[in-house]
Amino acid sequence: MTDTFEIRLRIHDEAELYSPFDEERSTISDDAVDYIFRRYKEKEFGEKMRIRIISDEDIDMDNLKNAFEKYLSVERLQLKKEKKANTVKQLWMFGVGVLFIAVGLYAASVLPALLGEIISTIGAFAMWEAASIWIVENPRNRLKRKWVDSLMQTELTVEKHRS
Repeated sequence: MTDTFEIRLRIHDEAELYSPFDEERSTISDDAVDYIFRRYKEKEFGEKMRIRIISDEDIDMDNLKNAFEKYLSVERLQLKKEKKANTVKQLWMFGVGVLFIAVGLYAASVLPALLGEIISTIGAFAMWEAASIWIVENPRNRLKRKWVDSLMQTELTVEKHRS
């Protein structure tokens, strides 16, 4: 095992690195991000990462680094928002679940048992949704945060293709 995992991107034109809709070339293209993410999954734990871009023409390295950092900053901000939204949703669903279960238990003592069970089941489903966020969504979010943090430490190099 080497201590550096390298992702090589072969391009012909610098424009391939940026979104075709961004005339300022400050947004990394979705294709480049998808390719990097797919290749990142091959990286071994503990390996440093290098992204090497091989191009037929010269590339404005400062612009590329700025676009890459902007992408990572936006991803980090989005993950922070998702974490907050998940926390609010989780607490809300848990509270609703507890309320419905309590009402269901009370209803079972004064109303037909079936009605109380239905109300309690609704509460259980709400609590399951809260648990699903905790068990499934939060770990997925943490994994993506680790990916973004790892990419922030990535060495970015450019070389001109030798014909």
